[in-house]
Amino acid sequence: MTAAGGLEKSYRRLLRWYPALYRHRHEEEILGVLMSAARPGQRRPGARESADLVWSALKIRIRMAARRADSRPWAAALALTAMLLPLLMVLLKLTLFLDRGVQYGFGSPADILIGAYGEPGSFARSFQLNSYSIAFTGNVTDALTAGPVPALALAGLVCLGWRRAAAAFAAFVPLAFLAISLTNGYTLLAAPRVDVTLYAYGLEALVLLIAPSAPRGWHALRWRPSALLAAATVAAAIGMNGGLRSLLPARPVNPTALRLRLLRDPRLFRDYLARIPHGFIDRLFGIGAGGWGDWLLYQGTLVAVIIVALTIMLVSSAANRRVVALLGFPFALGAVIYLCTLTNPPLPGAAGNALIAIPVLLILLAAMAFVLANSRPADPDSPSHPAAPAA
Repeated sequence: MTAAGGLEKSYRRLLRWYPALYRHRHEEEILGVLMSAARPGQRRPGARESADLVWSALKIRIRMAARRADSRPWAAALALTAMLLPLLMVLLKLTLFLDRGVQYGFGSPADILIGAYGEPGSFARSFQLNSYSIAFTGNVTDALTAGPVPALALAGLVCLGWRRAAAAFAAFVPLAFLAISLTNGYTLLAAPRVDVTLYAYGLEALVLLIAPSAPRGWHALRWRPSALLAAATVAAAIGMNGGLRSLLPARPVNPTALRLRLLRDPRLFRDYLARIPHGFIDRLFGIGAGGWGDWLLYQGTLVAVIIVALTIMLVSSAANRRVVALLGFPFALGAVIYLCTLTNPPLPGAAGNALIAIPVLLILLAAMAFVLANSRPADPDSPSHPAAPAA
């Protein structure tokens, strides 16, 4: 094969990075410019030239994706998702706070700050049981993911329409969490709820940047999908905390007397276990000691509310279907992580941490690439190419 033939073949392989439609229109023109600018006897593209071609192709793909994102269904879905996601996060935390607070006590402001809903004294106890540095870093990471302040701040920025500031804050939360956790040797694989929260923040950053022409702030809200998703969120929060049984008033008992009675009577002990809220939809349909009857009454009702709300969303409009798909993305990733926690033997700590961190970083890298690719508006149908000087 001649040097020119080998160089042309290498260029064509690189041009496959471009979208098919764009390549069909401009491949020969770009190839001609590249070949005319090549050095005599050159057999393959240089490393910098190859990187420029790949980056230019990725920018074209991102700009074409942005055009599709500006279509009516996607623009409406992205705008609604960007507005609803932080509000639903706030609603989830508020429901958990009220539900568990009524059962076990609300705790101090510091307990609420770290998301210890229904666990009074958790903040002070963490410093009693651990060294100061361990307790401090643990409480900071809890405040970033379980606490209400980041979600409230993000919701406020989004409601005001400050898109770039909200995107920067949404990216900061998972990055700060990963930086603190990984530098202190924490294991992330055993906390699927935390992982879903990290993916939700990353998704919010990406969605805020991907459709800048979409409506901003409160103008993006629509009452019907907002009400349906709010109902599903409240039902999910109550279900994760033990179901409707946890809302029933409980008679005060003497803990010491109750413990003695349970030790003396095994049947009473089994009955007591049946009344304990098991949480997370009774370990995802594993069903607790109360059996299916209690489950259908106290948990099945909540599952039905979630199913009905999502079904109405899916059949109502194309934009609403896209909203459900976008909001379900963090949960799909979280489900994969949860399945990975069930492996035997378990994954090593480093592998588990990488498994958690890589999706977050990829989402944020996609958001960064979108910003860079659209920093200088250009027509994706233009045959101009940064790697190829004009002939």
